[in-house]
Amino acid sequence: MKAYASINSDGDKVVLTTAAMDDSFEEMVARCKEVPGARWHKGTKTWRYPLAVETCHGLRRSWGDELTVSPELGRWYVAENVGREQQVSRAAAGDEQLVRLPRVAPALAATLRPDQRVGVAWVAAGYRGGGLLCDQPGLGKTLETIGGILESADEPGQIIIVCPKLSVRRVWQREWKKWAPHVPVYAARGTRKMRQATIDKFAKDPTETKVLIVVSEMLRIIEELDPTDFEKKKMVFAGYQYPELFAGAWHWIVVDESHRMFGSLTVVKGNLAGKGLKHLGQLGAKSSTPPRKLAVTGTPFGRGGRIQGMFGTLHWMWPDEFTSFWRWAEGLFEIEIDKVYIKGGHGRTRETRKVGKLRQGTEGDFYGNLGPRILRRTKAEVLPNLPPKQFIEVKCELSGTQLRQYKMLSDEAEVATDNGIITANGVLAEITRAKQVANGCLGLLGEDGKVYFTGDSAKLDMLEELLEQRGIGGEAGGDLKVIIASQFNEFLKIVEHRLRTANIGYHIITGQTSDKKRDDAMEAFQNEGGHRVFLLNAKAGGVSVTLDAADEVHCLDELWNPEDQEQLEDRAHRASRMHQVRIYHYRAEGTIDDVIAEDVEGKRQAQHAVLDGRRGMEYARSLIRYRTPAAD
Repeated sequence: MKAYASINSDGDKVVLTTAAMDDSFEEMVARCKEVPGARWHKGTKTWRYPLAVETCHGLRRSWGDELTVSPELGRWYVAENVGREQQVSRAAAGDEQLVRLPRVAPALAATLRPDQRVGVAWVAAGYRGGGLLCDQPGLGKTLETIGGILESADEPGQIIIVCPKLSVRRVWQREWKKWAPHVPVYAARGTRKMRQATIDKFAKDPTETKVLIVVSEMLRIIEELDPTDFEKKKMVFAGYQYPELFAGAWHWIVVDESHRMFGSLTVVKGNLAGKGLKHLGQLGAKSSTPPRKLAVTGTPFGRGGRIQGMFGTLHWMWPDEFTSFWRWAEGLFEIEIDKVYIKGGHGRTRETRKVGKLRQGTEGDFYGNLGPRILRRTKAEVLPNLPPKQFIEVKCELSGTQLRQYKMLSDEAEVATDNGIITANGVLAEITRAKQVANGCLGLLGEDGKVYFTGDSAKLDMLEELLEQRGIGGEAGGDLKVIIASQFNEFLKIVEHRLRTANIGYHIITGQTSDKKRDDAMEAFQNEGGHRVFLLNAKAGGVSVTLDAADEVHCLDELWNPEDQEQLEDRAHRASRMHQVRIYHYRAEGTIDDVIAEDVEGKRQAQHAVLDGRRGMEYARSLIRYRTPAAD
């Protein structure tokens, strides 16, 4: 069999023409389908693929010497490879000479560290109109993004920044006004009417280069039941909540904390905000240059910290290349298939697929494909003088009541209290209750049936001892500052009670803290005269919070996602202060705490094998070899 690969007339697809059909037709089809993104075009009787280096490699693997490449495609491949290598070289550079930024934002250009100048140059160059900036938390991705946009060779034009929540929006607003005061910045906030008024003001501003900051919920599309077929209950597109956002010709689309937006493995279907983001910039792109896309996150994986969770971000930026999650996954990962019997289905079964680890032999493809698309630097790499985090495990022996409650929960999915029984209905509820009991004993409030922490807690007893050793609340005094974190607000209330009883001052941020109080609490803690203790909800304080005045982070309950856990720890461990940060993990012996610790460590190692593979390839491969069973 023979095949001929060329570029289509629009210059955006690889077209494969095969030999006349013969007895090996099925083999030919199988070869064509091996390459990701394969689409059969009936009109021309050809196969079409994304115009990408990976497509060329896949076709060569499938067809070998039987493949003939057109001169035009050959020239494109050579030029594209040069561009990829240049972008990888930028990522590996130690410093970069910036051209435009010193003129348009001299204060910003002067304050950047060498590694941040590299980040600016990398963002400005981009790869195929996109990029994923995922330096470790605390290295200054916000400044690198602003600098990269301003450093762009062409005039930036309109910029939209999508944030996961209001607290992150405030950070972007503050940094733009500080470093690029000549650029008008509009931040949509408040009620729907207030947000619409901000969008209208932005639209009327005649300035060519301007910034609009929105929260992700504003991108939600409107769906309704298909009016042509109500019986199937199929939802169809019915419009936008803020149509003006989608009619604008955006030059840059920046998504901050992108792992929150693209965390779902089925992002092709996605949530309503994710679907809206895919539409953003498409209307304007028809009559102008497609928008540049940048995803910003220190933790780019999806829910649960799974490596394959990165697909959502890749699909948003390069949808022609990353067309289908399962096609992408099947080419790289081991796929586990389970057959589930359908009750009442007359003996029928349904197959369910689960993504496993990277298959042996695909690591090179995986790393090579990510190379020009991702900029990832670790603190150890760019800040050798910053001491690494020191991790300390604090083992806590459950009190008698805690032990009885935990055993009853394990045996019967119930917790006995003085006022009644707390029932855990379902797996998730049981896991949540297990984490709570590992923290402290639970109680039940009378008729309301509200669950609360009684205050009987082995972890808090140990915390009090450690705080006293540091002179916090005692007579010794000192200047060491600590962060105390938990994912449960009700548990933080018990910590507050103990601190007040011991006459220890503190600051606090939870999910209910207003923007102003968040800023005031951070500023007070960072100042020399502020309280030495900061209480933090582990999820609410994981982003847009700088608390580098802290020397220690006491994690009363570990987050199951290693990305979120790293975000929490890096509130204190940041490039802005060269100091030793100690992370204390409080773990109740013989409980779910031990399971979470083991699971998080496994995910963390797998993630670092991927993200840090470009400079630590041998480390990455050693992990993969370690986790691969030996051949019989």
